[in-house]
Amino acid sequence: MKYKEYFLILLFALSHAAQAEDAKDLFAAAMMGKLERTEALLAQGLDVNGKTASGRTALMAASFSGNVKIVKALLAYGADVSIADNAGTTALMDALVFGNEDIVNLLIAAGADVNALDKQNVTVMARAKKTGHEKIIKILEGAGAKAEEDVPIEEAAGKGGKPGEKPGAKPAGKK
Repeated sequence: MKYKEYFLILLFALSHAAQAEDAKDLFAAAMMGKLERTEALLAQGLDVNGKTASGRTALMAASFSGNVKIVKALLAYGADVSIADNAGTTALMDALVFGNEDIVNLLIAAGADVNALDKQNVTVMARAKKTGHEKIIKILEGAGAKAEEDVPIEEAAGKGGKPGEKPGAKPAGKK
């Protein structure tokens, strides 16, 4: 009888562990546009700001994929718009890829840093200009985004550059 009880406890523990969701599940649901699944995971208490191994969040996935409804849901659950992944990419930077104006506006309204720099000191505005979405560029300018050359040296230094070095500048003495 004792072995049967241990077996049942072990079976229960394993089945519970198999059902446990994590940030990867939330990320995948947000990326694929599965609103009901995203909301169900959040309702279970999953961390809205949980990260994948590369530092990506569900908000980044939804922003990149252009899922406005999911972005709204994640923001309603308290998603942090200032989180950057391991490469320094933010949800706002992801939203620029396909030029989704609604998502860009939502993220800016939620407090996204329009002057954020990634790990290579590329600004949000520089990324926007590379995509060529003129309406997005106007939205960013209206929100106070600066061109890469307008970013203060101190700000670049605080985000990965060296003090006294302009973003993208070659070290002194090397040509």
